[in-house]
Amino acid sequence: MRYMLSVMMMAVLLGCASTSEVEDAELDVQTPEASYAEGEAARQRGDYGGALSSFLPLVEREDRWGIRGKLAIAKLTLDSGQNREALNAYTVLLEEDPALIEAQEGKGLALLGLGEVEAAREQLLATNTSEASRWRTLNGLGIASDMDTDYDAAARWYGMALESGGDNPLVINNAAYSRIMAGDYSAAEKLLQRALVRYPEEDRLRNNLAIAQARQGNYRRAISTWERSLDAAEARNNAGYIAYLNGDLERAKKLFREASDMSPRYNPGIARNLELVGE
Repeated sequence: MRYMLSVMMMAVLLGCASTSEVEDAELDVQTPEASYAEGEAARQRGDYGGALSSFLPLVEREDRWGIRGKLAIAKLTLDSGQNREALNAYTVLLEEDPALIEAQEGKGLALLGLGEVEAAREQLLATNTSEASRWRTLNGLGIASDMDTDYDAAARWYGMALESGGDNPLVINNAAYSRIMAGDYSAAEKLLQRALVRYPEEDRLRNNLAIAQARQGNYRRAISTWERSLDAAEARNNAGYIAYLNGDLERAKKLFREASDMSPRYNPGIARNLELVGE
């Protein structure tokens, strides 16, 4: 079973690493602590190939580092969007040790990524029962509630995630977008404004802040927010589309015309939006 997991994960992620990287990992004998630390550093900077090369030497070990290596490779698979393969990996790990909390959580998140909301919720609730205050589990339960349009429940889960160590742009953005979907645009705006003071380089927070502002009819404020990461034409095109969703057709037409005039070249997205409002 241990060997099957190694082969499966290598097959999923081998495309992230060159042959020389894997060969180097096999030849470079170092302590498991060093291999794991190198893998985590590579993962955090988005170098999945380098991370895989560092984690692979761990998976055949019989001690705790073997488990940590398998978990790390399974998480790489999940983070890379390979949800089916991640689900298989976590299932194998749980067959070896059903109490492995990281695998319980990972299985729930993989199910969520596959859109299997009820199964994901059941798994994540069981994980939360086994070990409360895991922010990734709580964030996943918030996403599951959003997918069911139960925005009050989502707000509770995201609140618990933020209190449990998940006070980071990912969870804040999810919590704010949930408020936008619930129609509570003012609350979303306040949450995102506070977050951007701490994380000024996070464009995903800025984009949702502009959406919250435009949804309240504050189109010029939204344009100003968007222009910190988009050009003037795209900012006005986005604002126009929100105006259209708001039912403010005259303002939408005006903003789409401004976007068209400001665009340095033909923009098919702006053209489609102009057709949308009969221009």
